[in-house]
Amino acid sequence: MKQGKIEFLLAVSLLALYCGYNEAKDTKPILEEFRKDYSSITKACKAVGFVRDNCSTRDHLRKLAFTVAVKSSSSTLYSNTLIFDHIISNVGNGYNPSNGVFTAPRVGTYVFYVAAVEYSTYYLTLDIVINSAAKVRLVGYSSASYQTGTNMVAQYLRRGDDVRVKHTSGKGYYTMTIPTTTFTGFMI
Repeated sequence: MKQGKIEFLLAVSLLALYCGYNEAKDTKPILEEFRKDYSSITKACKAVGFVRDNCSTRDHLRKLAFTVAVKSSSSTLYSNTLIFDHIISNVGNGYNPSNGVFTAPRVGTYVFYVAAVEYSTYYLTLDIVINSAAKVRLVGYSSASYQTGTNMVAQYLRRGDDVRVKHTSGKGYYTMTIPTTTFTGFMI
């Protein structure tokens, strides 16, 4: 039943009660008391409706976060999207480990972070790409073995926007049993 109908039925019920029990009294004080009660009931109904509406639309309050990693090192990386196939966490299930893409389930501001260790002395660059546009780049420089590159971006996304880590140059990345090449994202 809608909130307006409930308020109306409560008001009519209160009026009927007051009029039925107070036939001999002056109607002015009765109407004044009715107005006060109606106002209180209206406020209570609005409060209940507010709580109900917020509970049923908690979509904007649900958490979204993921951290993913690669399972093994690669010295021959030539792919476009780097697929992080080891799920450490995927709260909200926005990251797809089969294609390496995070898809925003709702609008909001998100933060994405990538860290990659270049394989041996192979130069490595990776971009965080949002809807086909590179936003930031990490570089694992090859002057010494196993250099780490990191970068981060905060971006407002619409529902359905996609985010991925794209390999732009270099030959490979390195990881260990406890992952060193990772991709993380969360909604703030």
